[in-house]
Amino acid sequence: MSWIKATSLALVLITISDGIFGKVHRHRVPNVLPNQMHQITLDPIEHVKLTWMVDWPEKNVFFQVKNGITKKFTWFAIGFSRRGEFPRTDFCIFQREHGKIDINIDAWSSDDGQHIIIDRHQDCITIARSNKDEIAFRRKFDTCDEEDFPFHEGTMFIYWMRGEETLDFDDNFLTPDLPENDFGMSHLQLLRADSINIPEKKIRHFDIVVKDVEIPATDTTYWCKVQKLKDASKRRHIVEFEPIIKSEEFVHHMEVFHCETMADVEIPLYEGNCDDLPAEAKVCSKVMALWAMGAATFTYPREVGLAFGGSDYNPYIRLEIHYNNPNIIGGRIDNSGMRIKYVNKLRKYDAAVMELGLEYTDKMAIPPGQLAFPLSGYCIAECTRIALPKDGITVFGSQLHTHLRGVRVLTRHFRDDKELVELNRDDFYLNHFQEIRHLRRKPKVLPGDALVTTCFYDTRGYENATMGGFSIQDEMCVNYIHYYPATNLELCKSSVSEKTLADYFEFMKKKDHQDIDMRRGRFANYRAIDWTLPHVNELFTMYTNEPLSMQCNRSDGRRFDGFNWEGAPITEVPIQIPDRQLSCAGGGKSLRNSNDCDMFGECIY
Repeated sequence: MSWIKATSLALVLITISDGIFGKVHRHRVPNVLPNQMHQITLDPIEHVKLTWMVDWPEKNVFFQVKNGITKKFTWFAIGFSRRGEFPRTDFCIFQREHGKIDINIDAWSSDDGQHIIIDRHQDCITIARSNKDEIAFRRKFDTCDEEDFPFHEGTMFIYWMRGEETLDFDDNFLTPDLPENDFGMSHLQLLRADSINIPEKKIRHFDIVVKDVEIPATDTTYWCKVQKLKDASKRRHIVEFEPIIKSEEFVHHMEVFHCETMADVEIPLYEGNCDDLPAEAKVCSKVMALWAMGAATFTYPREVGLAFGGSDYNPYIRLEIHYNNPNIIGGRIDNSGMRIKYVNKLRKYDAAVMELGLEYTDKMAIPPGQLAFPLSGYCIAECTRIALPKDGITVFGSQLHTHLRGVRVLTRHFRDDKELVELNRDDFYLNHFQEIRHLRRKPKVLPGDALVTTCFYDTRGYENATMGGFSIQDEMCVNYIHYYPATNLELCKSSVSEKTLADYFEFMKKKDHQDIDMRRGRFANYRAIDWTLPHVNELFTMYTNEPLSMQCNRSDGRRFDGFNWEGAPITEVPIQIPDRQLSCAGGGKSLRNSNDCDMFGECIY
């Protein structure tokens, strides 16, 4: 694709989105390709759109807001919030004066949200002024201003508001009282990799969707459908998959699995509760596509595709939908599922999906009343040494996943005694925004590397321990990584070993005099513990030091041979101590941190 030459983002957007700008200020804007532009709709009623481009070399983000200021609205503000709260939000405010969008103010909201305070240092830099409905400006990733919120590669919360009455920009003015249609909040990954276009012209697809399912009036349901592909005789590559969502308020996540067995094996067609899935369909466990709340269409890199079909390929697939119905609503009908797009000509590499993190088991628990209790799932060096090819794998995509209480997720990468660049990290993780993210840096994982996925959970306000498990009221900790070339390693996850957990409960009963009864099971015993601070610390110590039950599994669910996976040694992981040295000189009250920090001193809110 030829480069689009431009002297400013405004001119680039004229080419790409037919934006019309007046005077352009002299600010460096790089040459831009269309796939470097990203866009979301802030307000579908008034057609307010935010378009942005990331300039990685200069660490700038260039923005355009269209239809923010109109004949009706004289000012528009866009803000960057830590976790979606209005207090302490960092704003860029624009106002029309003398027929032009001629006022640009950098400001922030007070701790109580009642006032807007003009920043001492103005960092929202206008790159074009217009008498039309567009605003174009830029801002650095980190402005070195303690009253600004630094941009990052995790989930960002974008707050916007607008008004009809002209604002009087004193140093400190009251937050405007606005009707509910004139403000809102969106979430996005601001510092993201370039988007990907499918180069092939002839793209085909098949759908797997449920048909007229009455969503059960129960808190959590896993619904399955087994379907036979019409033509799986020829080997092809999946290049994109997208969700078909018909019941947004109920569909929590979905997965499509291939039935990994011999080509001539018949799998019974089935549609119903996954608890009643026919035994023959238990082999349908190799991930083909997946989606969770907040995700959109996922496109494979141009050189990669997920292979399916061929003479030795079983033609059956399984759809699994997790319905979340906390209000126990009955009578709702659903027809959701997935659309899988593919091409006939094979690409260079076969892709695959691997699960990292924790097993879905009540062997793991999170004490109540915790700001950010960490649980880690291990993919130990012994597993990658046995299961990965000698040249390793390249990871190009990642989807982090927890249930309701997850607030931060990261996967760390270790080789021998050295820590490498993290596979993925979201310090501002939002459980209903679980998109599959393309990785800008595509790490290579070699045999003998270890991967440690850690999830932090906020259980303040809960009276009982939260268990690991499948229910939405239980918790998960998963990183679905997309990689090439494909291997037989489907799942590399862990939990605490059975012996360790039994010893822990015995210790809590005899030494700490807790009401433990080994005949009652894990759930009841975790719930019987009085979660004082010493007991919380004992649990944390046990999870981070004691042996593992390791799942180093093939697609058919069998563990790889060659190692004793029960009681496997834990990967030693150094605790990350936050770097309190600021990258920029400055002082004053910071929007970056408050006093809500985890046990390592890393602030969550």
